[in-house]
Amino acid sequence: MKQIESFDQIIFEYNTGPVPPSFCHKYKIAISKSNHETFQVDLILKYYDRDELSDEEIFEEGFTKKDDYEWKGDFPIVWGQEIENKLSSTNWKKMPSPRPDGTEFSIKKVNNDQSEILNPASSRAWEVFVQEIIQAVFELSKKEAPLLLSFISKNSKLEESEVGFEFSFATREVKVNSGGKGENSISWVEGQKLLKYIFSIDYLPEKSMDKIPKKPGNFLNPGDGYWYELALHEHANENSRTQIVKLAETLKSYGR
Repeated sequence: MKQIESFDQIIFEYNTGPVPPSFCHKYKIAISKSNHETFQVDLILKYYDRDELSDEEIFEEGFTKKDDYEWKGDFPIVWGQEIENKLSSTNWKKMPSPRPDGTEFSIKKVNNDQSEILNPASSRAWEVFVQEIIQAVFELSKKEAPLLLSFISKNSKLEESEVGFEFSFATREVKVNSGGKGENSISWVEGQKLLKYIFSIDYLPEKSMDKIPKKPGNFLNPGDGYWYELALHEHANENSRTQIVKLAETLKSYGR
């Protein structure tokens, strides 16, 4: 395993490959280090193969006719440190791994005018990391706000306890606000684990609610503007039951 600790520029490119429109897209992200130890990001995101789709077909899939996006600007210094840490801690290989799903993902590092294609042992981990970079761009450019999640638990007397989470990808910070503890923060690593846990559960649109029902229970708004009850259904297997109970207890713990 070789270690890579520095770069002048790092370039990420991705293509979804053989997926149908409106979903197929590609992006290129170039992150450059300036002379002042700041980092500039240049993002180009494009959707393709939509020429034969009607406007209605595009809208039905949750997209618009203006999904292409470009942005160039400075990133918080914490991101440069995270990228350098990621580079130095990754296991690198000589050859890329085959990608049977047809997607394309590449990492190119430029240092002292020399470029090199990097092949991580786990390209999936890097793809997730780059998705966080894209989300940070959306926040910095005001295209999207930080991710807000809310959890409310009601006991048999309908007494409520509430806890809210604000995930800022731009600053890699997670703020927690609860009635019992007030506002505090948790580490980004802990926040990542919590997000992964929250979104390991399927939130079905037909089960969504505009308002929290007036009954005891645990209710979560995962950031889409709707509420979902964290409840056990009669056909749930043992693993699903354990998962839902544990998630509810974990979220409650942040409000105590």
